[in-house]
Amino acid sequence: MLLTEPARLWLLSTRYHREGKRRRARLIKAYLFLVFRAALPPEAVLAGLPSLGHFAMNIVVHPNVSLGRDVRLWHCVTLSVNDSPGTKSRLTIGDRVEIGTGAVIIAPLRSSMSICNDVRIGANSVVTRSITQPGTYAGAPAVRVVPREKVE
Repeated sequence: MLLTEPARLWLLSTRYHREGKRRRARLIKAYLFLVFRAALPPEAVLAGLPSLGHFAMNIVVHPNVSLGRDVRLWHCVTLSVNDSPGTKSRLTIGDRVEIGTGAVIIAPLRSSMSICNDVRIGANSVVTRSITQPGTYAGAPAVRVVPREKVE
């Protein structure tokens, strides 16, 4: 069952990377790419087991990304840092964040960026600035969506 669970494999590869077992970590990364077309680097920092929708198909994550707890990524999501792997530039995703299908989150050139806790990002949205308030964001560029009041 483990071979069909990309999130667990990704978490395992990050553990191997931290323990210095880089070859094992890279083998898992290659398997995830070949089977699921997902670029899930072992260098990423995972606070817990992420939820990867639709078997993580076509998810791309930069090595300088940190994910909080209870993060859900749908297919075709891109989480990117506009800098080389291993630099100080980071993209930090908070706890309880859901990122919709096809969304792109990219930190500005050689800068860090963060998404706070309890954020939902709509499908096909583009985020290029830090999000500091909980809520739902959508569009390109993504803006906070104010929920309509209920009509009774």
